[in-house]
Amino acid sequence: MKGIDTPEPTAVRDQLERIVASADFEASNRNRRFLEYIVEETLAGRQDLIKAYAIATCVFGRGADFDPQVDSIVRIEAGRLRRTLERYYLTSGRVDPVVISIPKGSYVPEFVRNVPRAAGSAPAAPAATRERRGVSILVPGFEEEGDQSLYPNLTRGFTRHVIAGLTRFTELSVFGPGTSALQGETAERDIDYLLTGGTTISPLQFGAEVLLVEVRTGRCLWGDVFERAVETGGLAEALTEVAGAVVRALAQPYGAIFVARSREVDPANAGALSSSASVLLFRRYARTFDRSLQETVRRALEAAIQRDPEDAEACSCLSQVHTDMLRFGGAPTPAGADHGRQALDLARRAIDLAPNSSRSHHALSRAYWFAGDVAGSFEELQIARALNPNDTAILADLGQQHAVMAQWDEAIPLLETAYARNPGLPSSYRIGFALFHFAHGRFAEALAEARKIDVSGVVYGAVMVAASAIRLGLDTEAGRAVHAVTEIDPDYGRHAALDLAWRNVDPALAAAVLEALGDAGLPAGPGSAATRAVPLRPVRR
Repeated sequence: MKGIDTPEPTAVRDQLERIVASADFEASNRNRRFLEYIVEETLAGRQDLIKAYAIATCVFGRGADFDPQVDSIVRIEAGRLRRTLERYYLTSGRVDPVVISIPKGSYVPEFVRNVPRAAGSAPAAPAATRERRGVSILVPGFEEEGDQSLYPNLTRGFTRHVIAGLTRFTELSVFGPGTSALQGETAERDIDYLLTGGTTISPLQFGAEVLLVEVRTGRCLWGDVFERAVETGGLAEALTEVAGAVVRALAQPYGAIFVARSREVDPANAGALSSSASVLLFRRYARTFDRSLQETVRRALEAAIQRDPEDAEACSCLSQVHTDMLRFGGAPTPAGADHGRQALDLARRAIDLAPNSSRSHHALSRAYWFAGDVAGSFEELQIARALNPNDTAILADLGQQHAVMAQWDEAIPLLETAYARNPGLPSSYRIGFALFHFAHGRFAEALAEARKIDVSGVVYGAVMVAASAIRLGLDTEAGRAVHAVTEIDPDYGRHAALDLAWRNVDPALAAAVLEALGDAGLPAGPGSAATRAVPLRPVRR
């Protein structure tokens, strides 16, 4: 007997016609015939005859000598058709009356009514009590391009690697192939993006073509091709490298997901921004430390936390805003100590809420650094790096901290790797390269790096331009840079020595920079007692 959710044959045929006519059903003509064949055979009661041999000879034009053990065409095309159907039902087919699906391990389709949740029925408890956070992304599985019969689990393994990498970014809600077939469930989960594509393999190279699709509109927002040679480490290493590259391109700071989401943020309405929009606004601010946005970002994050006190991501971002208010607030003063305490408290709260979030530990590392706990800062950064090796901001911060301490053997490889993996990293990390070249007397290279630093209302790019230019005899450029420093902080010359010491800059390196600043026309005398910061001594846990 048919179940109450089983549609009538007429409804199934109407749905089949709707699917094959849709622009969102991106199947080849052959796979459209494939779908029509298996649906009609099932409706005619001949589902027991739907086998690989019948499909190959009746749909794909294979001869009577077709052997499915040798030719995997049906299995490959069935996988493509299955994923194409899943994508269709995540886009224009979300509200269609009938769902046609092809269960894995079978070529026989299933038909169910797409029954929306009854009006007035209660949503899941978390949605009723808490603002939706972050971004949700579905990875239903990648297609196998070409004959991969010699590597039967390769693409599934690649899919798992990508999913595992994405879950390290705890602000993402990631769903894999196990949930993608449950169309009602994915609709309930309100999926934002679909990640799809295909893999290729040859004896010399593994590759993946990846597309990011916005579910709400069906638009393809981003796509790229990733390839790695199969060398000493073999295919497994190439697969891991490609998966890591895909994850970084998508999810790291200023990656494809950030770009796709950032257009939704309106700073003029800071208090009403959603939690995820507030975090995006913070990322926009942190790219250049735009001082004009700082207070707006703070208000937006505070409002998000007030609405949802358990939002670890917002807590970690707000912690970093308070750290910035402390470190970019001009001379270290007793008034700045309150920002330091709030930065520590918020970061620790974020870790309590989400102990496995790399972003929480990253925030605590920054708070420790300006609280004078250098060892604690490095420890938290290493924890953050272990939790998410694909977050290049963590890698760059680690390199930057080694750089200011003149630990070049550690600093430069970390910074080079971070920028190689993510050329879109904020330019502020270039200060590490500028310091490196300056310390070794390569003033032209130091100046080239300093010119790349684009930060708003922060003196350090201009400081390195002035110090490097004067050593090259470029008095005019050095003078302009000194003017830029005094425009930002008129008293910087009087507390520059204290400022560099407070930022844990290596004493010999600080002395060389201060001497160059003095030669460029900026007084670099010792800081007075009135400008000394109140020391913060965080309690280690």
